[in-house]
Amino acid sequence: MEQPAKKKVLVVDDDDAIRVMVERVLKREQFEVESARDGFEAIEKLTRNDYATILLDLMMPRVDGHGVLRYLEERPAAPSVIVMTANVNGAHETRDARPVFRILSKPFDILQLVSHVRDCTGDVT
Repeated sequence: MEQPAKKKVLVVDDDDAIRVMVERVLKREQFEVESARDGFEAIEKLTRNDYATILLDLMMPRVDGHGVLRYLEERPAAPSVIVMTANVNGAHETRDARPVFRILSKPFDILQLVSHVRDCTGDVT
């Protein structure tokens, strides 16, 4: 696999409004953004592409965010993950997952999310 683009982000959320909003904001901030509607689609994209960061919802159909984290934990060079969840208490168990960089509770502040993505990707602009 090729090296991930420094600013390439995968947004994974089954809520269309959140996914589209995050995608638009990150593109406006000069990130290269792709998205997935659930964990199954995310894993398919992860097998074909490299990402610097993944924004990941936990509660999704087919394959949930925990399934994506299990998949990533098996990969030696997994990208960092920012978990986005309405159930922070339920996300507590993900805190120790190797690829988890941050956990944001929904609803989140979009400027804080952009700041975390910048921290995670090493983007200092």
